[in-house]
Amino acid sequence: MSESDRTMTVPHRRAEPPPTRYVEVISPGVPSPFRAREGVVRVGRDVGNEIVIHDPFVSRVHIEIRIYPHGVEVIDLDTKNGTHYQGARIRELKVTGEVSLMLGKQVTLSVRVGDDAPLSDVTSPAILAPPPTILPTAAPPAPVAPMRPPARGERTELIGDSPAMQRLRSGIAKMAPSHLTVLIEGETGTGKEVIARALHQQSPRAGRPLVVFDCAAVSPNLIASELFGHVKGAFTGAVGSAEGAFRRADGGTLFLDEIGELPLELQPALLRALEARQVKPVGGDGYRSVDVRVVAATNRGLEAEVQAGRFRQDLLFRLAVGRIKVPPLRSRVEDIPALAQHFARAVGGATLAPAVLATLASRPWRGNVRELRNVIERAVMLSPSPVVTSLDDDDEHDLVMPPTLRAGLEGAGAPGDPEVPFQDAKQAAVERFERDYLLKLFERSGYNLSEAARRSGVDRRYLRELFKKHNLDPTTLRAQRRP
Repeated sequence: MSESDRTMTVPHRRAEPPPTRYVEVISPGVPSPFRAREGVVRVGRDVGNEIVIHDPFVSRVHIEIRIYPHGVEVIDLDTKNGTHYQGARIRELKVTGEVSLMLGKQVTLSVRVGDDAPLSDVTSPAILAPPPTILPTAAPPAPVAPMRPPARGERTELIGDSPAMQRLRSGIAKMAPSHLTVLIEGETGTGKEVIARALHQQSPRAGRPLVVFDCAAVSPNLIASELFGHVKGAFTGAVGSAEGAFRRADGGTLFLDEIGELPLELQPALLRALEARQVKPVGGDGYRSVDVRVVAATNRGLEAEVQAGRFRQDLLFRLAVGRIKVPPLRSRVEDIPALAQHFARAVGGATLAPAVLATLASRPWRGNVRELRNVIERAVMLSPSPVVTSLDDDDEHDLVMPPTLRAGLEGAGAPGDPEVPFQDAKQAAVERFERDYLLKLFERSGYNLSEAARRSGVDRRYLRELFKKHNLDPTTLRAQRRP
């Protein structure tokens, strides 16, 4: 790949006067650097990032490199394995010269801030191959070719040939070439983001940005700024102007994940953006036109949310011009072997023994494809051989019914005492279960609340309420975690 192919300008920034600094990112084994002059450069496993790193210890979106006229910052997005600088884990780091960062457990990035550079307008994302993952095996695993963004028309990660998947591909093929706004519906972990990427990659906008915005992962008081941008001085801390997700996606696709989490008071502004294709930055005095295709996703029944008064009916109608329902994994059991082998190859070039595939096909997979992927990643990383013969994940499935719940239901301890009224005993058992579940879930999610919500299938805000109910502070638990 030529140097120009690894050089980009984040599009549609209009700073005045134009900033002269730029950021250069270098990874071992990559001959040419990746450069950006301004905007936000995202680094992680997802193919929608500007810099893509395929490593199991790197998060989907691991860090953001934010380039402002007044300086450059590296932001760790509350990742499971963290970002380290000089041996210390960082959340935010101002970069003035050159720094070396460790992402996860084995990926090293060099980030350098320069004064100027003759950047081209190429916007192709960079794909960085990590150092090889060393598995505890007598023989080294087969090498895995670096993955790349799928070309237009490819099947991407829509793996499986079940009737449900064939119908899904057919729907995507029909809607992708159009400019329809699409609503993707499905349970947690079914792969709604994969569907959104397929819609983008098979559309005429495939060469333009795909911007992912998770409505559940942004503080409610910052959503307007993150979506529509803000001007300097619009609020405390707004030391400069910033573009929102709509303007970053100009010419491309904006994927609004967990749209059901969008606060009711912000829904009229989103409705206007969808209808007029215009956005107004926070603190701004005028609207700016954008050319964006919007794809939204939800694991909620939005019709029920409308009836409950939590979602606008007119916004639902505007989002659901095109509608795609993603089937749960339990409705396409015949696809499990192909999916499992795909994840095993992607993690470490491993394969799964027939007995393991049979075990996988017999499970309920309440967490759908995401749960399957997590189980396979764990099995591959702990396997002593490139051929995985055991899942070694029985403790993960204790989350379904932890020992404390079993003890309570079987009569162990005070909650099961027959002298205690039934309702009191039941309530005590439920509370013991909830607290034990939350503690184990949070630990196994790397003390990351968003990941805990994904694993459990529980809304992030409700999960916070559960922590509060049991006097558990996620920040305190994160600080007290075991090394």
